[in-house]
Amino acid sequence: MTIDYMTCKFTMETGKHVGNDYFETAYRVLSQHPQILGSRIAMLGLSLGTSITLRMAVYSEVVKLRCAVCISGSHVQPPDGSVMDILSYFNTNIEKTRIENNEVIWRDLLLPIPSDPTSKVEMGRLQCPLLLIVGEDDQNWCTYESAMDMKEMMERAGNSHLLTLLFYPNAGHLIEPPYSPHARASLFKGLGTGQKFMVLWGGQTLEHSRAQEDSWKKMLVFLKENLYGGTKPGATLLSQL
Repeated sequence: MTIDYMTCKFTMETGKHVGNDYFETAYRVLSQHPQILGSRIAMLGLSLGTSITLRMAVYSEVVKLRCAVCISGSHVQPPDGSVMDILSYFNTNIEKTRIENNEVIWRDLLLPIPSDPTSKVEMGRLQCPLLLIVGEDDQNWCTYESAMDMKEMMERAGNSHLLTLLFYPNAGHLIEPPYSPHARASLFKGLGTGQKFMVLWGGQTLEHSRAQEDSWKKMLVFLKENLYGGTKPGATLLSQL
């Protein structure tokens, strides 16, 4: 199931962003489907979707994931709040936006990663296996720094055995399925304003393309191991291409 949470009917008609119950309702619908085994559901988030996925995995009393996959995102966000609260939090540091060669760079917005535990998801509370996919040349978001902080948080809490890390040098932000075209920069339509501008995503074409192939294969293995059975949940893996 793919969830539209930015341009869904509710948002387009009211101008308001959905709350956490929107995602919990989607989970209920999926778990109650006659062809779905409700105890074996995973959640995957890319970019902003990572913030939603981590929030649901850690804090939701409804969403009980078998495992989760997060691609090019961060755990830095207000722990309690909606999509609007997350976006508002990001905008508090909007002055850190950089523009180089007429391309917008947002990777500094959350840097340095805050030490205040109330400014990020409590990764020590995570109870399901998590796969983090990170492009080290991500110019849109501080994904590498976020991944390392999540790793440290989980190590301190004693649940780092649930974490699998994939790092890809010279890969950018949009790590998508294999053979998806790589765009180091592209037009982006601003949320709410509709303004279009060039955003720098990062990545070198060859290395980024290889990262998409490698991460896809390893993600399918991760999902198969955790959704189809397996006796040992999660296993830390550091991968370099």
